[in-house]
This record gives sequence, structure tokens and C-alpha cells, in this order.
Amino acid sequence: MTKRLFSKGRIIKVILPAALILCICILAVPIVFFYKVSHVEPTAEPLNPSYYLLKSSDFRATSKDGTEIKGWWIAGDQGAAGIVLCHGYGMNRSDVLSLAAALHAKGFNILVFGQGGSSAPTRKTSTFGLKESGDMLTAIQFVLRSPECDSTRIGIWGVDVGAYSALRAPASVSGVRAIAADSPFDSPYDFMDLLIEEEYGLNNRMLQFGCRQILKLICIGTASPGGEQIPVESLSDCALLFITGENRNKLGRLTTTLYDRLPSKKEIITFETSRIHMMKGKEFQDYDSHVTDFFVQNLR
Repeated sequence: MTKRLFSKGRIIKVILPAALILCICILAVPIVFFYKVSHVEPTAEPLNPSYYLLKSSDFRATSKDGTEIKGWWIAGDQGAAGIVLCHGYGMNRSDVLSLAAALHAKGFNILVFGQGGSSAPTRKTSTFGLKESGDMLTAIQFVLRSPECDSTRIGIWGVDVGAYSALRAPASVSGVRAIAADSPFDSPYDFMDLLIEEEYGLNNRMLQFGCRQILKLICIGTASPGGEQIPVESLSDCALLFITGENRNKLGRLTTTLYDRLPSKKEIITFETSRIHMMKGKEFQDYDSHVTDFFVQNLR
């Protein structure tokens, strides 16, 4: 009897530490991958508005979750529409200045701001749209209060995470009349899964589940609860331009799925390249021209 208990005791002493180590390893894997995709290495912004001969003032605000938001306010014609420009994951404010210049030439008031998951100048952590939606609302509220702007005519342009935030905005504020969404998605979880697959070639359900639970924990108490789809009913009064790029085919499929369930006042266009860092040449000129024409048609 004593020998049997001793054997069981020895087995327990051997198995429990091994099981504990195994559990820690299993938990550590999604933590590592989540950290990798939610943090972007900081890089300097090579350009500011003066490069395009644009006069600007610094914009600073704090969103509901305490995030400091920084941007450039580029005033246009008195009483003209205001347009918020929000770059995508891994990008920064410099990457959208050519579009800001094209829109400003038409008289629009422009706010360019940085968001989480960008290279600079805000926090490095991305929540793939959950907390960034709050940042977008803070930026829009600034434009709505600006004396230069017509608060009944607001436009938004964004890329991936910025596009997701843009499409959520009309559910919380009025005045948004036109949204140009480059590579949007319906769920931040889908986008996170896609990033892991693109960066590391992993499409594993257990890994995805673990990373999703971490994101839920981080975003407890946010205004945009995890897993919520874009509220399509709030977009019924908005003109919508969806943009996909042949360089982002998998993301393009998520965009098309979302597009198919949105209201009828919409269009979709495909470029060789959706917005990326510092686009140059005719390709980016065509892009900026098409987006500018969309806002001119819907905000004049």
C-alpha cells in the first residue's frame, strides 16, 4: 500500500511540473504572436505638410480611453466640408499627404491624424480597429466643432484599420456624408488573423483563438466591443466608395464580403495597389484623383 502511494506520489511530482510547463508554453505562443502583430516598429515621418506647400497647425486630443492623438489640421475654404484622413496599419501620416494636398486644392478642410499601429507619432500598439474607432470619433468631433467647416458635410477616408473606424463613425455622430474606405473589413479579429497569416504563414485555429482572447481582454470596456460587425444601418445616408488593391487579394475578399451587405449607395473600384507607404508616379496620382472626385461629387 505504501509502495503504491509512493509510486503515485512520484508520478504526480513528475507529471504536474511537466503539465504546467506545457500549459505555459501553449499560452506563450499566442501571446508572442499577438505582441508581434500589434506592435509596429517606430520610424520617423519623412514629410510634413510644408513639403506640399500646405499651411498647417498641430492637432492634439485625448480619446475616451486616454490615448493621445496627434495630427495636422489643414484649413481650407470657410464653410467648406471637412475631411478626416486616417492612414492604415503600419503606415504614418506622411503616407497620406499627397491626397491631403489634392483635396485641399478643391477647398476642403483637412485633418490628418495618426492612430495606433502606426509608425509615428502615436502609441505603437494596435487593437486592429477596436480602440482606434474611439480615436476616429475624437478626430471627427474636432472637425465638427471647427468654425471653418460645414458640420453637415463631413467626409472620411481611411485604410484597413482606418477604414474600419471610418465605417463605424456614422453610428455615433451625425454629419458624415461620404466615406472612402480602402481595404476595410467587417471584424478586427478577421484582420488580425490575416496579419498573422501574411506575416508568418500561419492559419491555425488554436493560435487564432488564443490571440482573439488576448484582444478581448485588452479591449474590455471599450466603446466598440470585440466581434461587432460594421453597423450597416447607420450607413444608409452615406455615399460609400470601397477600394481594393491587387496587392492585397486576401484582404480584398474581406472587403468584398463587407461591400455585398452594405446599403445601395455605394461603388467599388480596384487599383493595382491599394494605399501603401509613399506611393509615387501615375499610380498614386490616379488613386488620389479618383478619391478627390468622389468627395467633390458627394460633399459639394
